[in-house]
Amino acid sequence: MKERPTFSYPTEAHTLALRITIIYALAGAAWILFSDELLALFVTDPAASIRLQTAKGWLFIALTAIVLFQLLKRSLSEVVRAARAAGASEDRFQLLFHGVPVSLWELDLSTLKDEIDYLKMIEKRNLETYLTEQPAYLRQLLATIRVLAVNETTLSLFEAKGEEELLGALDRLVTPDSLPVFRSALVALAGEPGEFRAEFYALTLAGECKTLLATVSIPAEREKFDAVPVCLMDVTERKQADERLRLLESAIEQTSESVTITTAQLDLPGPRIVFVNQAFTRMTGYEAAEVLGQTPRILQGPKTEREVLDRMKRELFHRQSFRGETVNYRKDGSEFVMEWFVTPIVNRDFEVTHFVAIQRDVTERRREEELLRQRLAEFETE
Repeated sequence: MKERPTFSYPTEAHTLALRITIIYALAGAAWILFSDELLALFVTDPAASIRLQTAKGWLFIALTAIVLFQLLKRSLSEVVRAARAAGASEDRFQLLFHGVPVSLWELDLSTLKDEIDYLKMIEKRNLETYLTEQPAYLRQLLATIRVLAVNETTLSLFEAKGEEELLGALDRLVTPDSLPVFRSALVALAGEPGEFRAEFYALTLAGECKTLLATVSIPAEREKFDAVPVCLMDVTERKQADERLRLLESAIEQTSESVTITTAQLDLPGPRIVFVNQAFTRMTGYEAAEVLGQTPRILQGPKTEREVLDRMKRELFHRQSFRGETVNYRKDGSEFVMEWFVTPIVNRDFEVTHFVAIQRDVTERRREEELLRQRLAEFETE
């Protein structure tokens, strides 16, 4: 988070007063010194000298008043411009701070930094080892963090009605499962400046668990720990999607049915294989690395029925599912009868992105069915 622009009125006022005082002192000293010498040089009549001294005093007052007016006018104009510029910058900062769609925090980590540095100095053991053995102390350190500001996205993320609800709530937001991440952050704070990133679990004020990605910029200067920016991104949905994908992939890998996923390109050179499971390898003899990026035509050969393939292409083109069977070929060249079911996969825009095919070797079943037909035919001729 960008450091907010500041404008210090006491500092500006002090500088302005000092500047005017110096100019006034120099101008007054020069006037007194040179005007007295000129009067003594050119005026010898005491009465005229007195009148001229009085006139000189009034002239000095008038000139210094004009000079002071011009100095104050110019200096105050600079102060006003600086104040307006600082206010405009602050307004832009606030607009950016509250308008971004990520959770932004400004934290005072100065007390925490002091504690960690002192602990690192007196503790003979490794800092991470010591903190691992002291979970209660970790909670105490967490309570030393002071929240200075949060943006509107943060209030929405943690279901807070106002900023004040979050100012002292860090120990309630961080779950026990996330203490190891906090421990790693403390070790990072005790080390070199840089960036610390980690995912952790947090609770909203309503008790909902969120998975958040934290990014903390660790400053090099000690004084900057008074206001450290922290960015939090809500990755809950992404983590849930990743977990569902992992479970789906695991289930597909464990199934006895061969599964192939290809791109949706129907024109030549045709769809490309992007995924096969272990059952595909057992059925065809091809390892996944050998077929990824290839077309399913590597399984086809002389006895593969063109009519079946044309029907599949036609039905998939019309976004229909296909079911069929034909002769395919294993890596060693041996034939087998493959039955497969292919269906289109569409995205949120209802565009077909991939085809998924479930395949099985039905050679033995077809052989038994042919044998059965032969026996029935023999029985009928008897």
